[in-house]
Amino acid sequence: MNILFKITLLILVLISATAKASSTQEQIEIVHPEFSQPLVFNVTLPAGYAKNSDKSYVLMFDFHPYSNTYLSGMHDWMSHNGQWPWLQTIIVTPVVGNRAGMLFDITGKTIPLLDFFDKQLLPTIDQKYRTNGFKIMSGFRDNGTIVLSALINKPDMFNAYIAISPELKDDYAGILSTASTKLAKLDDKPRFLLFSHGTNIKEMHQIPAYKKLNSILQNYSTIQLDWHYKHFENNYFMSLPLLSVITGIEKLFNDIHDGLLPESEVSKKGVNAIIKHYQYLSEHKYGFEISPKNSINSLGFHLLKTSQQAGIQVFKQMIVLYPEDAYSHHNLASAYEKVGDFENAVKHQRDAVKFADNMITWHKKRHQKFLTDYLSKSDNALE
Repeated sequence: MNILFKITLLILVLISATAKASSTQEQIEIVHPEFSQPLVFNVTLPAGYAKNSDKSYVLMFDFHPYSNTYLSGMHDWMSHNGQWPWLQTIIVTPVVGNRAGMLFDITGKTIPLLDFFDKQLLPTIDQKYRTNGFKIMSGFRDNGTIVLSALINKPDMFNAYIAISPELKDDYAGILSTASTKLAKLDDKPRFLLFSHGTNIKEMHQIPAYKKLNSILQNYSTIQLDWHYKHFENNYFMSLPLLSVITGIEKLFNDIHDGLLPESEVSKKGVNAIIKHYQYLSEHKYGFEISPKNSINSLGFHLLKTSQQAGIQVFKQMIVLYPEDAYSHHNLASAYEKVGDFENAVKHQRDAVKFADNMITWHKKRHQKFLTDYLSKSDNALE
């Protein structure tokens, strides 16, 4: 597994150069009274940004100037296949030489750097670019500490936080001495946190502090903080940011790409309960519409194993909800095929082929292949 991880990471870094061809990089300058020169930030726009003028995007911010290289490459790779598993995202990082870090108060008693992010940087980005309101912040080492500081001191600034090997020893930035009180006071807004680290010579001095932070999260975080802890004990130190971002992104958007287990409490209550759950996620967690399709389909195929009628009824509801969705028709066809009703399987797969006409070639061919298969089975059934 470690060899596979290393090969994957090498490929991701190598493709960062080609990612520049499909994404666009711009720069913004922000004047701050503490500095004689403007603070400059790189803004990497995802592929198709200019063309898709009616689309808005997730924002990801990382305060390390070198993070742009691996973030852009990984994002280009992980979003090009239908935004799976990474939704198309605008990535913002400081340029090399950006001195905004001088605003960070390592005692944690004041938060001028966070105030700068909140009052100047983020509003500038929102005004100039088509952001959709969902914001992610990632950071490694000192920048990981800034991520945690943002979570506990300005929790509404971002929706999701990825803190990688943060500096915490000796109560750096006041994180360990204040986190328990501040985490307990978080409101009921859904938030996400991945806290990760490794085991190596550069982190050994931090291990007791990491254990303490883990304990604080277990005992004081509210139920609405969806927090995760990941110990990469067999990986190199400089690999941790890439591994952590991949892990964080997959967990963060799992509601969108994977969905609810059919045995979950929500799914057991039926299609309407699933729809209500995803309305909550859309309105409160993400701020943009999240489809319940995957969860409803999972429920349908699960029910089909024990009750053909119940399973097929779920897929019929999908047709009502999404009458022009090719895969809704295909899943109903597939359900009929599984129970041996090839006539209805062919009928609904023909509809799937019709509605797949405006999809990319891969999906068109796939639905046509299913139709051919069902026709063959239907013909054999008649013989």
